[in-house]
Amino acid sequence: MPSPAGLVVALLFGAVLVASGGPALDEGGEVTNLAEGVYVRVVRPDGPAVSNAGFIVLESEVLVYDTHATPEAGQTLLSAIVAVTSKPVRYLVNSHFHPDHTHGNQVFGTPTLILSSTNARRDVLQKDVPAMNRSLEVAQSQLARLRRELQRDRERQASLRDQIRQRQEFVDRMSKIKVLPPILTLDDRLTIKDSTREIQVLHVGSGHTDGDVILFLPRERIAFLGDLFFNRALPNTQDSFLLPWIATLGAILKLDADVFVPGHGPVGNRDQLKQFLGYLDDLKASVEPKVSRGDSMEQVLRETQVPAKYASFDFQNFFPANVQRMYIELKELRASQAPGPVPKAVKKKP
Repeated sequence: MPSPAGLVVALLFGAVLVASGGPALDEGGEVTNLAEGVYVRVVRPDGPAVSNAGFIVLESEVLVYDTHATPEAGQTLLSAIVAVTSKPVRYLVNSHFHPDHTHGNQVFGTPTLILSSTNARRDVLQKDVPAMNRSLEVAQSQLARLRRELQRDRERQASLRDQIRQRQEFVDRMSKIKVLPPILTLDDRLTIKDSTREIQVLHVGSGHTDGDVILFLPRERIAFLGDLFFNRALPNTQDSFLLPWIATLGAILKLDADVFVPGHGPVGNRDQLKQFLGYLDDLKASVEPKVSRGDSMEQVLRETQVPAKYASFDFQNFFPANVQRMYIELKELRASQAPGPVPKAVKKKP
């Protein structure tokens, strides 16, 4: 989804990404049972939770995959878990560092082990936390300015009071968020196994970020993919690696799974995951010839349109950024493959 700073501001002012078309999802995030002890909470991306989450009931404890975008949404998820089982939450797996997947962590308590890839932990500490601090500083500065204006401008009292109220609410909500970084990380894979089931936590490769991890349940043939899969939606690519993402999805499709849970959108099947991969392939096929003939980015952005078969996907506003990101990666790839200058021959002394 958006960058940490952008998402934090959007969430707390209520201007979250609005889906453009496609079937509406349940705003309340109704919990669906995918298999015995395996649940998903699919939410609307224009609601307070923003991204989907899942949880798996083990023999004596619970594993949660992603925790939504705010502490309030995380609490709603925890309440849904308590309604299903009295077992305690022991593991949180954050699919990647974006706050719409991690900012509910704090409601699950300190005994919970938070897991992610090594790169995701790095980005929580180096990107998310600083972005939170900057957003809070900006809001506090705006609040102070508005209060000074309120003392001087008698004609705009109602408008200024309304702006002050909004920013004060923002500061109050921001101040309640405690970013909890993962404490256990993996670079490749980690397996959690008990007498009831096996859960594989896998870093298959780069894609939406360079730190995405998925959950694979071999017996149930279910994979939770986080934002490596946008079902019937165009992806956010601000922190993405599009060319590796294509390869990563190819590797995921080799898993023996039938159900694929996306970070955004309804639960999908193998054909829908292939459709999303097809979008990335088609995006590459559209941009690559233009890069090869030396077109400028401005020209490519102007001339490249969403293919008709993806016109009903949500998040159409992401398409220009998708094109831009693909253009940059293909330019970088082309530059890396270009032959270097031929070294001059050195004349030997007689």
